[in-house]
Amino acid sequence: MSQKARILVIDDEAIVRLTVESLLADRNVELLFAENGKQGLELARQSLPDAILLDIMMPDMDGYEVCRRIRAIPELAEVPIIIITALDSRASRLAGLDAGADDFLTKPFDTTEIQIRIQNILRLNRYRSLLTERARFLWMVEHSEDGYLILSARNTIQYANPRARFWLQLPDDYLNIGFLDQARLHYTLEPAEGWERWAEDPQPGYLVQPETSTARPFWLLVSAVDTPLGQDNHRVVRMQDITDKMAIDQDTRRFHTIVAHKLRTPVSLIYSSMTLLTEKMEAFSEQEIREMVKVAWKNSERLVNDVRAILEYLDTPLSLQTGQPTCLDVLPALLKEIAENRGIAHLSISLPQNLASRCIAMPLNAVELILHELLDNAYKFHPQHNPHVEAIVRPLEGDRICLSICDDGLTLTAKQLQWALMPYFQGEKHFTGETPGMGLGLPTVASLVWQVGGRIRLINREPGPGVQVELCLPLTKQEGK
Repeated sequence: MSQKARILVIDDEAIVRLTVESLLADRNVELLFAENGKQGLELARQSLPDAILLDIMMPDMDGYEVCRRIRAIPELAEVPIIIITALDSRASRLAGLDAGADDFLTKPFDTTEIQIRIQNILRLNRYRSLLTERARFLWMVEHSEDGYLILSARNTIQYANPRARFWLQLPDDYLNIGFLDQARLHYTLEPAEGWERWAEDPQPGYLVQPETSTARPFWLLVSAVDTPLGQDNHRVVRMQDITDKMAIDQDTRRFHTIVAHKLRTPVSLIYSSMTLLTEKMEAFSEQEIREMVKVAWKNSERLVNDVRAILEYLDTPLSLQTGQPTCLDVLPALLKEIAENRGIAHLSISLPQNLASRCIAMPLNAVELILHELLDNAYKFHPQHNPHVEAIVRPLEGDRICLSICDDGLTLTAKQLQWALMPYFQGEKHFTGETPGMGLGLPTVASLVWQVGGRIRLINREPGPGVQVELCLPLTKQEGK
């Protein structure tokens, strides 16, 4: 139901007030009444009406003076004022216009005339309010740190604010340029499967500029909502720079992985050895004590080295360029170590000999994080926590390799497959704040792969059960030693 328009009637004659009330009773308006100019000014300040009916001939303060004072109040300066007068002279009308009136009603009232004039003045006020709100909106959009686009039903650009024009590198004459065509000129669109359907179903997605030798990766989160405003104003698109957020989230995840997987084993061994020595030293032989001390010392050294590595890591920039490319020949040992630490007993690895000396364009700490996440998921989501994991490396065209990690755990639904790679903050789906992501593990893997120019695909294993994660990664020109 639409909100009622509020009309203030300022008139010292009770009969006039009653007449107006009876004529407008069924017009979906809220009527307020004042008996003199002073009372009318106070009520106008309090109620901020949508229109004012103002009598001219009043004692103490006539309607002209009341009109001038209303116009001097900033929050009332644009409120439509209809002068009620028994004077039908040119001079009285000019005086009313000079005081700031918008229209006139002559006593005695004509029923149809007053209803039409009120209707017209309220319609004009609504248009004026809409124009004011539109001006405010355009000012905010033009000065926003986010990019905004308005697209036609054919997804061609009808409007772009300065930030969107800068990010998409739009020419001055950008009208009717295809949004997706322009985005592909400068970005990789991820996840690829979602963008293939984006024209019909605009799910949130990412525009990514992969990391180069001179620049960090750049991330834009794209959300869209369709509107009922016609063919030329069909879709509103918002683009947000989430580069810093992605870097911080990835760094937090890497740190958590290091702490969880690197420190747990040495701390546990040191603690258990020292506990046994403290509680049962008298029961052990000298040789047994020496062995336990050696275990504690060895793991103390390991702990010191791990802590040093963490501190060094924290001192490095948030970039994939902080390390050298990773040679593929380290994958078997790394996979076995991670599987052993996670309690995965069944692991098979396939790495063609002719690829072993090649390097992928990603530092070891990022590769290690990815493998930790994938094997951790294989273990956690297996019904008996006893997965059979296969790691397969195979060559692809264009100097790339595909690393597949397969397990025999759960089979995912279509919805889970759709959202599993989206970071937990993917969202504001349709600007509502809905975030249907599945956590940080796979989204972290996806973001690391995307920002080096790679691809990731998550599918159900055939024959099932289980899932298969395929990482398409670029190779570098250099080879390992």
